[in-house]
Amino acid sequence: MGIRKNQSGIYNKYNELFLKQGNTYDVLFLGSSRAEMHYNPKVFDSITGLSSYNLGISGASPKISLALLKTYCTQHQKPKFIIFNIDYFSLQNDTDRINDFPRYFPYLNNKNLRMELQKMDNRFNSFYYNPLHSLPYTQVEYLSASLHGWFDIPGKYDTLMYKGFQTSITSKFNNSDSLQPKYSFISNKNRKYIDSLILFTKENNIRLTFVTSPVYGGGEKNVLNKTALVTQLKNIASIHHISYLDYTDSLDYRNPMFYADFLHLNHEGAGVFSKSISLAFNNIYGINPLFNK
Repeated sequence: MGIRKNQSGIYNKYNELFLKQGNTYDVLFLGSSRAEMHYNPKVFDSITGLSSYNLGISGASPKISLALLKTYCTQHQKPKFIIFNIDYFSLQNDTDRINDFPRYFPYLNNKNLRMELQKMDNRFNSFYYNPLHSLPYTQVEYLSASLHGWFDIPGKYDTLMYKGFQTSITSKFNNSDSLQPKYSFISNKNRKYIDSLILFTKENNIRLTFVTSPVYGGGEKNVLNKTALVTQLKNIASIHHISYLDYTDSLDYRNPMFYADFLHLNHEGAGVFSKSISLAFNNIYGINPLFNK
């Protein structure tokens, strides 16, 4: 109950998604923490004239993103557009592990959410019906979140979140550490979930766009076969008549001052990127922001 009382931050985001009903956002941003930290709805809305919300969730795989989207669509108006941030350098990882899974405990009254989570982790029905099973996982950070809710005191980073967008105030990072790039691939499991996401959007008349947002060093520090992976994603997008925008080659985002770490933009970088993606979105769909307003 205390966690559900939070009026800002990640739990207010979950309140918006899993407790409230009838949201009417035109555009949802979908993906992992890179979606959550890179797409600023304030910038996007001001340029497109639409209403957007950032549904990015830290650690979300394609399967989790699809499950959250399905849950959202059962209790809110379906969006007109989905922008799915798809990261070619992590698609070989096909684990169904749910990052920070106790975050969902306060929302398991939502049957649709519980059913989707149960498909990935068969403990969730037990977590819901048996408090003694879930209790060991509700550690001090969740007690802290509950107290913040009861006393209406935002946490350190809660006030930095806007419409699901979680920003970082870091202005620069240490880029002296060397990464060890490896060969990667799109696992059969993740390809299946990507195809399922495409099918779900088509069946629900939602227009889908794939984007790979900037990474420091253009992606070469992450994978050795970047070109092959990008080509695969472009082919998937082409088959299904979906636009795919890869920003990892853009020289506009090679400035280390735009990054919180190798994979995540900071607030300034997210602002620059959000402007770029908003203008590209307007071009793809022929959006006239003056008309929308």
